[in-house]
Amino acid sequence: MSEPSDCLEILRQLVAIPSVNPAMSDDPELRGEARLVDWLEPWFAAKGFRTRRLEMTAGRPNLLAEWGAARPRKTILFESHLDTVGVSGFQGHPFALRQDQGRLYGRGACDTKGPLAAFMGALSADVLAALDASGVRLIWLGAIGEETGNLGAEEAIADGLRADACVVLEPTDLRIIHAHKGVVWFTAATRGRAAHASAPEHGDNAILKMPAVWQIMEEATEAAAEQFRDSPLGRPTFSVGTIHGGTGANIVPDRCTIQVDRRLMPGETAAAVIADLRTRFQAIPGGVEIDVEKEGLPFYTPPNAELVRQFASALEHEGMPPGIEGAPWCSDAGPLAAICSEIIVWGPGAIAQAHTTDEYILRASLETGCAVLKQFLKNHA
Repeated sequence: MSEPSDCLEILRQLVAIPSVNPAMSDDPELRGEARLVDWLEPWFAAKGFRTRRLEMTAGRPNLLAEWGAARPRKTILFESHLDTVGVSGFQGHPFALRQDQGRLYGRGACDTKGPLAAFMGALSADVLAALDASGVRLIWLGAIGEETGNLGAEEAIADGLRADACVVLEPTDLRIIHAHKGVVWFTAATRGRAAHASAPEHGDNAILKMPAVWQIMEEATEAAAEQFRDSPLGRPTFSVGTIHGGTGANIVPDRCTIQVDRRLMPGETAAAVIADLRTRFQAIPGGVEIDVEKEGLPFYTPPNAELVRQFASALEHEGMPPGIEGAPWCSDAGPLAAICSEIIVWGPGAIAQAHTTDEYILRASLETGCAVLKQFLKNHA
């Protein structure tokens, strides 16, 4: 295969390969990450990386690429998720990178093929030779299923992936994210008794119980917030995203269901939050059924940790102010934090452009990101 020589051309080829999360498309020509792995594996192998597919979910392989000593003095892990969101309503051709006034448009250009292209562009022969001589092992994980959870990261961890430090490649506007919130999505359903609306006293209206559910969630979240007054991430939050109840205007509804997004702080767990809510909901007549749909873990690395300082140094070398902050969203850094001592999330591109119908990354951000990553790797050699 011909090997693209710069991050822009790499991005062009990555965007051209559909890798839509299977939950977000019914088109077999777009769904899944395998096509992208088919292109990436020989690219890394041509660079001299040892590659291995990890396929625990049928038809959806993760890809591991490794460079350096078998017994290194230090192992640095970089991680990218391979899946993108769907393309419904996308402006222009989603899989043909288009450049306009310094913006590079395409599905995944920002989230997260842009940060991946910057990393791949940084893997020059001199950087790899220097790492090899220094005894540093470099691992890259291309993970499936991040857009609907942390499937690929969890599979790699279960397979035994370990590292001393980890950089999760996501669009952060070149800011160092040293902590982010977690999340638990769940449904909460109130129960009642159906009756004809002409005699509502014979029924038990499940919809009318829902305000009490919201109030209890507000009280529980406020109580949790008291534990995190000084957190750089602010406070835990909840949001009701959907509500469904009833079958007709003339029927007293016997069920009402809401879908909830509860953001978790480092130190909180989804299990503890749900257990607390179940206890509190016992006060509601008829009870409340809770079903957990998704969990994303929070993480925290001290802002003065060695990895943060090393990345700040690389940014300063390239003339960039080393912004260090927390984020309200979550990523694969949550589960990966359990297998390395220090972890950050970082990359070119803006999170505000992720998932949009005109997704783009600034070419200047892409190229600066590549230069920063190259400098970071050189500093370890």
